[in-house]
Amino acid sequence: MGTAQPEGLYVAAITPFKEDGSIDDAATRAMIEKNLSEGAAGFFVAGSSGECFLLTESERIHLFEVFAEYLGSCTMFAHVGSCGTEESVRYAKAARELGFQRFAATPPIYYGYPAKAVAAYYDDIAEAAGQGVFLYNIPSNTHYDIDLHNTEIRAMFASGSIAGVKHTNLDIYQMERLRSINPSLKCFGGFENEMCAFLAMGCDGFIGSTFNFMLPHYLRIFNAYLAGDGETARELQVKANNILEALMSAGLFPAIKHILNEEGMAVGGLRKPFLPLSEDAAAVVDRVVAENLVR
Repeated sequence: MGTAQPEGLYVAAITPFKEDGSIDDAATRAMIEKNLSEGAAGFFVAGSSGECFLLTESERIHLFEVFAEYLGSCTMFAHVGSCGTEESVRYAKAARELGFQRFAATPPIYYGYPAKAVAAYYDDIAEAAGQGVFLYNIPSNTHYDIDLHNTEIRAMFASGSIAGVKHTNLDIYQMERLRSINPSLKCFGGFENEMCAFLAMGCDGFIGSTFNFMLPHYLRIFNAYLAGDGETARELQVKANNILEALMSAGLFPAIKHILNEEGMAVGGLRKPFLPLSEDAAAVVDRVVAENLVR
């Protein structure tokens, strides 16, 4: 299953903001360069970590423009998902013109569309992108779960409109079953807390939000596993999971930005209705990170 050698780790990039709430281009470039120096294979741009649905259309396209400056150094995923097909198509066309190598999209949310409508949404995005799209499978946020028994959904995964899956789902069995429909699909793990398990099931790499600040730690897990040192990989995975548990308890994205700001990256806050961490929550996060992060 999967590639003999997974591609590597992609950062699900945050969006830095200035005090006035606008996107901070300088901080964005500093984050990109930091992660590239640490060994990132590339970036997942304007996804959940980037507060995609809290950005205006012009802001999302501007974010693509800033990341496109680094296309010669790595592989970039443009997340183009939205509530409506026309908006997603505009994002896909913009990212295609900028030269993005890959495109991803959440399923259309809120209205509970039938399988035929979901498939048509991905067909239209794929046509605009000029290639298959990665389905961003994050049912905890979209409340859309893939029905592997639905004939139209199975046909969608075999059609060519879907190039792969960003599998932000703890159901690793589902990832394997998707490949049984179409062995050419690329599957990237999206839950860092199961990196060892995803690798064992043949994933093609990882896309993670916590890579924004702990990429070197996860690269140690990744490389230890690939080198056959399962014991070290599992020990580091436990430490990573201790951190992730604290982040999730405090609020994942506010916690990530808190850590980056504490480390001097000056990425600003989050768009409302997100709230900053309380002092107590921040203290717990700081303690757990200090006790477990391997730099």
